[in-house]
Amino acid sequence: MERTTVGSLLRSTQALCLQLCQKQTLDYGIAYFSERFAALPDANQFREVLIDDPARISDAFAQAQAWFAQRNLACHRWSPAGGQSDEALAMFLASRGYRPRPLTAMILADWRELPPAPDVRVVPARALREMLRRSYLDDDTPPTAKARELLAESYNERMDDPQLDLFVATIDRRPAGRVALHQVGDIARIVDLTVLPAFVDRGVEYALLGHALALAKRLTLPSILAQVAENATTHRRRLTDAGFVEDGRIVEFERSTPFETVAPQ
Repeated sequence: MERTTVGSLLRSTQALCLQLCQKQTLDYGIAYFSERFAALPDANQFREVLIDDPARISDAFAQAQAWFAQRNLACHRWSPAGGQSDEALAMFLASRGYRPRPLTAMILADWRELPPAPDVRVVPARALREMLRRSYLDDDTPPTAKARELLAESYNERMDDPQLDLFVATIDRRPAGRVALHQVGDIARIVDLTVLPAFVDRGVEYALLGHALALAKRLTLPSILAQVAENATTHRRRLTDAGFVEDGRIVEFERSTPFETVAPQ
């Protein structure tokens, strides 16, 4: 089967989910779940959803909802399988409080020199776990402080996975941003590329991207991918400047939660 950027990203996302939670196959998809991170969409969602007959959508929904409810959990996100038509699913889920979360799939097509940022220092997060934590807590954009604390805890948990390399950018010994390079087989993916509001336009994003891409190049990984929310125009422009091109679209469906603006990408 021919590999696609969208298919590779879906495979990578499955591996990212399993860093935080367990999974259980149901009739129409796979439930990913975690009591510890009950409020986090990445850890409680219904993925690889495949429903051949639109008349069965209500059955699939009822089964998934009941399965999560039996564990005192809520299903925060639905993600169709690759190739699954999402039109009927979108209409049904909208009536149940889920809204589309469109994502642009991107692949590195050209290695480029990025602008230097001499004030920015990029270091492995494993060596500076407290700095990583502060990169969440010092971010004064949504979600709530309690939600940011849980997100920081979730990424501390992710660092135990040897296939995830997390980096923190600092300026004047203050956290300025973060990024991760996630590997699944020969696929590499840029994850959670984030710049704190106080350091926008200081070259932080380019410094983080350059650092992650340099690692991918040393590891000779042939496919380097990213996904970005369709409305994140600045983020997408930075990836384009680094040599990424758009190569597909992914649509997930998510309920409003305190985490909706910072779900890892």
